[in-house]
Amino acid sequence: MASFDLSLTLRTTDAIPALIRARTTDFEELDARVLGDSENLQASLDGAAGQFTSILAWDISTLAAEDQQLWVDAAVALTYAADVSDMWADYVEEFRDGREELLEEWHSAVTDREGRVPGEYASSHITLTFPERKGFWSDENTCRDLYDELVEKRTSIQGRFDTLWTIYQEHVEEIGDMLEEGATKVNVQKLIDGGHANWAYYNLDPNHYTMLVDGRELTEENAQEWAGELSEYWSGDKPIDDRYHELMIMLGMITTNAMQAQQGGTGYREEEMDFLKTFYAELEEGNHNGVIGIPDQMELGQFSQDNREHALGILGDGLLALSDHRLGGGYYDLPESVQFAAEEGFLMASGGGASGYGTNSLAELLRYTSDDMEAGYGLSNTLTMSMGMFAASDAVEGMNHSEDDITALLDVSTRNRDANHDLLTGEYVHPLFADTEKVDGETTYPTLEANGFDTPQGMIDHVLEGLFTYDWNDDGESASGLFDWIAEDTMNGTPEEQERAGHAAAGFIETVTRPELFAAFTGVENTDGGADIPMGEVNPDVALSMAEVFHAYVDDFGVGTQESEGAQFHTDASPNQFAFAPDGNVLLVGDMNRVRFMELVMGDTEAASNMYASIEGRNAIVLNDALENGEFSEETVRSGGRLTNLFESAFDNYATGRYGLGEEAYQQEIDIKKRGWGVVIGSVAGPIPYAGGLVGDGGKEIANHLIESNADIYSSLSDVEGEVSGEDIPQYSRDVLHLDIQLQLVNDMVERGEIDPSSLPEEILREDGSVARSYEEVDARGSSPSSFNELVADEVLDGDSEKLAREYAEQFDDGNSSFAGGNLRADDTTEYDTHINPERRN
Repeated sequence: MASFDLSLTLRTTDAIPALIRARTTDFEELDARVLGDSENLQASLDGAAGQFTSILAWDISTLAAEDQQLWVDAAVALTYAADVSDMWADYVEEFRDGREELLEEWHSAVTDREGRVPGEYASSHITLTFPERKGFWSDENTCRDLYDELVEKRTSIQGRFDTLWTIYQEHVEEIGDMLEEGATKVNVQKLIDGGHANWAYYNLDPNHYTMLVDGRELTEENAQEWAGELSEYWSGDKPIDDRYHELMIMLGMITTNAMQAQQGGTGYREEEMDFLKTFYAELEEGNHNGVIGIPDQMELGQFSQDNREHALGILGDGLLALSDHRLGGGYYDLPESVQFAAEEGFLMASGGGASGYGTNSLAELLRYTSDDMEAGYGLSNTLTMSMGMFAASDAVEGMNHSEDDITALLDVSTRNRDANHDLLTGEYVHPLFADTEKVDGETTYPTLEANGFDTPQGMIDHVLEGLFTYDWNDDGESASGLFDWIAEDTMNGTPEEQERAGHAAAGFIETVTRPELFAAFTGVENTDGGADIPMGEVNPDVALSMAEVFHAYVDDFGVGTQESEGAQFHTDASPNQFAFAPDGNVLLVGDMNRVRFMELVMGDTEAASNMYASIEGRNAIVLNDALENGEFSEETVRSGGRLTNLFESAFDNYATGRYGLGEEAYQQEIDIKKRGWGVVIGSVAGPIPYAGGLVGDGGKEIANHLIESNADIYSSLSDVEGEVSGEDIPQYSRDVLHLDIQLQLVNDMVERGEIDPSSLPEEILREDGSVARSYEEVDARGSSPSSFNELVADEVLDGDSEKLAREYAEQFDDGNSSFAGGNLRADDTTEYDTHINPERRN
C-alpha cells in the first residue's frame, strides 16, 4: 500500500468526562443526604413547582428562619456544583468527540488517497518532491494531485480544530467563572439553557429565583403579567435587571420541561401549556406586528446581540412547544402572525403574495432554538412545504429574507420525523388545501386544482423538486434533513422507529424515481450555462444522504427481480425467503426504481463511491466468510451479483445522460470505484463505513488486488475501448471471477503451510515466486481465463475447494445476469431517453 509523507497531530486534554460525571454523582449523593431523600432526589428537585419543605425529608419547621436558609443554601450549593460538573463533562465530551471526528476525517482522507495511488506507485512513499510531475494524464501527476489534496485537507482540519480548541478554552474559562461566582441568576439561566436544570432552583429557593405570586403556580394572570413585563425589557423601555433574569429562568424552565416531555422523559402538565397559550396570546396582542414583530422590537430597543439571541431562543422553544399536539398544543394554537409567516404567500390558497418579512422574522425566532426541540406536526409540515414551494418558485429574487433564513427554518421543520414520514409517503394534505368534492365518483381537491395541482402528491412532488434542485449554499444539507434520518433509524432505531423509517424509505424511493420527478432531478438547469446537470452536482449532500439510505437497505436492493413497480415496505416477510431480515422487515423496490435511485446517487462522486463501498464491502465480507467456512448461502451470493449489475447499470445510465459516455465518463467510473475501494481497504482493521462489518487479513488481501483490478474489470463503457487499450478495461466474466476465487484459495493454502509455492504451476506465480491474486496478474501469457480455471482445478485444488470456487462464481454470475432483458441499462442516449428517463427535458 502506498503512503504519504504527511501527518497530523492535534492537542488534547487530560480531562475525562466519565471521571467528571463521577464527581457529579458524589455531589448528588451528598445533596440527597442533606435533603434526607436519596432515592427520590432528582424527581423531587426537577418535578413541578413546590415548596422546599415538601422535598425535604427532615422536619426543620421549628428552626429559625436564618437556620432554615442555611439548609436551603447548602442544598442550592450542592445542586449547583453537580449541575456545573455535568455541564463541564458535556463540554469536555463535546471537545473530545469533535477532535476524534476530525482525526477520523483525516485518517479516512489518507486512506482514500492511498487507495487511489496508481499501480506504478502503489507501494511507494509519496513526499513533497517525489514523484515529480510529468505528462497531463501521467501517474506522477495523479500522485502529486493526491498529495496536494491531503495538504489542503490537513489545512482545513487544522483550521477547524483551532476553532474547536478556542471554544473549549472559552468553556474552561466559563466553568471557572461559574464556580467562582456561584449560583447567580445568570449562571442558573446558563444551566437551564443547557438542559442541566429546570425546576430545581425554584423549588429550593423560590424567594431568590422568582417572584411569582399566587402560591407560586403557573396561572393565566402570571402569563399576562410576564408578557407585559418582558415586552418592556425587549423594547428597551426597561434595562435588564434581576427581575428580567428571574422571568427568563422561569420561561426557560417551562420550555425545558417541554423538551424533556417530547423526549419521553416527563409529562407536560396542562397548566404549563395553558400558560404558554396565554403568554403568546398576550404577546401577539401587545405588538402591532404580533409575536412575529418581536425580533424587530429588540432591534429598535437596542437589545444586545447575546441577550437578543438568548431571548429569541427561549421564545422559539416556547413556540415549538405550543405547536406540538403531543404536549397539548397544536398548529392552530400558534399566534396568527406566526401561522401567517409560516404559510406566507407560498402556501396561501390562490397565492396572495409574499414579501418575505414574516419568513425573515420567523427564522429569527426559530434559528436559536434548542437542537433537541421539535416543532409540532402541523408547523413542521407547513414550514417544509412552504420552503419547498419557495425554492421551486420564480419569486426567489427580491425577497426580504435570505437563503440562510430558509435553511434555518428547514433545520427546524425537519426535526419532526413523524411529519417527515407523512410527507415522504404522500399521506399529508395541508389543511388549506384539504377540501374535497366528489366528481363522477372520484375525490377531487378544488383548492389544490385552483393552485395548479391535481392531487396532494402532485403538490408534494413540487415541494421535493424545489428542495432538492435549488442551488443551496449549504449544498443541500438542510434540505436533506427531510430524509437523512431514515438510515439512522433503520440501523439503530427501536422496532417502531425502524418500521416508520421503512415506510418513509419506500415512499421516498418511489416518489423520487417516478418518471416526471426523476427527470427533474437528473436535469437541473445549469446556472453557468450549458447542458442540464444532475441534482447531486447541485446539492451533493442530498446525494450523500441518499447513499446512506441505500446502505441501510443494501440487502433489500439486492433481492431478485420484482414484477411490480414502486416500493413497498413489509414487516411480516418470511426469514426463509429473506435471510437478511430475521425481524421480517423487508423493503421491496421495483427493478427500474432501484436503478433510477442509484443513478441519482451517482451525481456526486463521494456519494457514488460510498454506494460502491457498500456493495463491494458487503461482497468482500460474503466472499471472505465463504473462504473461511467452506460454504455459503446461494441467495446471498446471487444478491451480490445483482447489486454489482445494478451499480454498473446505474453508472452507465448516469454516464449516458450526463456525458454521452466517452473517456470523461470512463475516468469518472475509475475515480468512483477507486475511492470506494479506498473506503473498504482503509477500514480493514475495524468497522467498514458503509459496509457494516469486518474484513479479516484474508479479506484485506482480496481487497488489495480488487482495488487494482475491480475498478477496471466491471467497466462497461464500450465506446472508449478503441481509445483506451484493452488491457486497461478488461471485462467482467464468470471465468475471471472463478479464477480470482481459486487464487485466493491457493494463497490460503500457502499461508497455512499446506503447499509449497515452488511446487505450483509457474503460470499462476508472480515473478517473485509468490502466488498471483487475480487474473490481472497472469493474463499476460495470453491464455483465456477458462484455461487457467482448468489448470488450477486439475493440478492444485482438491475437489471441495474447486467446487466452492466454481459454485460461488456460478451463483454470483446468476445474480449478475438476472436483470437481462429488463431494459435497465442504456447503451446509448436513445435507449436512455426511451427506457430510463422518458420525461427528460433535454
